[in-house]
Amino acid sequence: WNIDNSVFDIIRPTINITKIRWVISDPVNGNNNPKRIPGALIRYCVTLSNPGTMAASNVNGTDTLPATVTYEAASIKSGATCGTAATAEDDNAAGGDETDPVGASISGSTIGLSIPSLGAGASQSFTYDVRVVN
Repeated sequence: WNIDNSVFDIIRPTINITKIRWVISDPVNGNNNPKRIPGALIRYCVTLSNPGTMAASNVNGTDTLPATVTYEAASIKSGATCGTAATAEDDNAAGGDETDPVGASISGSTIGLSIPSLGAGASQSFTYDVRVVN
């Protein structure tokens, strides 16, 4: 038979990405209604979700920090949601000190995220803190 007349449907996973942020504290107001002013601590959350019906493998992403903030060392945490992200990541995404299969790293102003497998209907969140510098 002739394959030129066949139609193939390629099924692949779809990954959705959401990013939110909130101000944790600032040097004037502390934790009481903090504002995004110099010295403020901001928490970002990046969530990668797989709404499809098949698992995705080797999911990688990056997030570049704006020039107005600096990364707070050792602040990356991972979990199923922003609210449950409690597993500390070690900022280099490698080595025997990794306690879970996902990884996160920081290089200059770029956060790297790595998920070996993201099941159908699953999500993985990463939170990290930055300090406003200007």
